[in-house]
Amino acid sequence: MRLALQPPSTNNYPSYFAQWLGFYEQEGLHVTISQIAGASKVLEALAGTSADVAGGVYEQTIQMETEGREIVSFISLIRSPNFAIVAAPGSGVQNLAGLRGKTAGVSSVGSPSQFYLNYVLQAAGVSPGEISTADIGMGATAVSAVEHRQVDAGTLFGSAVTTLEARQPNLVILADTRTLQGLKATFGVDDYPASCLLATGTWLKANPESARKMSRAVLRSLAWIREHSAEDILARVPAEFHAGDSAAELAAIRLAKPMYSLDGRIRPESAEAVRRVLAGSLERVRNAQIDLSRTYTNEFLP
Repeated sequence: MRLALQPPSTNNYPSYFAQWLGFYEQEGLHVTISQIAGASKVLEALAGTSADVAGGVYEQTIQMETEGREIVSFISLIRSPNFAIVAAPGSGVQNLAGLRGKTAGVSSVGSPSQFYLNYVLQAAGVSPGEISTADIGMGATAVSAVEHRQVDAGTLFGSAVTTLEARQPNLVILADTRTLQGLKATFGVDDYPASCLLATGTWLKANPESARKMSRAVLRSLAWIREHSAEDILARVPAEFHAGDSAAELAAIRLAKPMYSLDGRIRPESAEAVRRVLAGSLERVRNAQIDLSRTYTNEFLP
């Protein structure tokens, strides 16, 4: 099986750990992982049939459904997008209203990070049109952009947030989905499917047993992560993938652990929460009659 994934991070560790711990092989699957930078590029690999399964985000299935393309999530890895919106040190921004007339950084314009930003702004009574957005990438690039005030605020993920928190003890966090309380405050749900494994509907129909085996392997990976310490988890990550600040990565793992999915399932109310966020940014989602049951399935899970 050909599995396309973005580089390892807390958001997709379960997919990688199933390989590193031998769970795919134990389930009778030979999985080859291709690392591809960017969620859109991963989706292109899946749609272009150079990958059988892809590690993407659930939002992508809804976007594809509006185009009449059946891309399906068959296991959810984490029940939060795992982001925080932070004010740049020295920007003077203390709350979301303070972003009016300012520039906010997102991983890339038109990406889920911008959809999250737009939704949070609208909920605070700020129109996305009242701010400017700029690409700041992810990881160390995003941290640098915020820290050096290339933007007034940034949407950061995982260890990028904990790295900046360690460097800037007085960091102002404007929104935070890394905890259950923060997730509920931001999106009104306690399960917001983000990182998922995706496949085409055609592939799933033709390969149901492979989908079941992969789901079992990833569920075993999720259980292993729950049962082990952040230090044990990081020790299993090959050194080339955490060459930066180990303390920041450990902090990110500790925050992510309670947010990993317990059963891999997506529920109707969670799917609707994601559709609602997308509708705040995309007219084609806002105006479409979307059958969300076509965008995910739990049939390959125990």
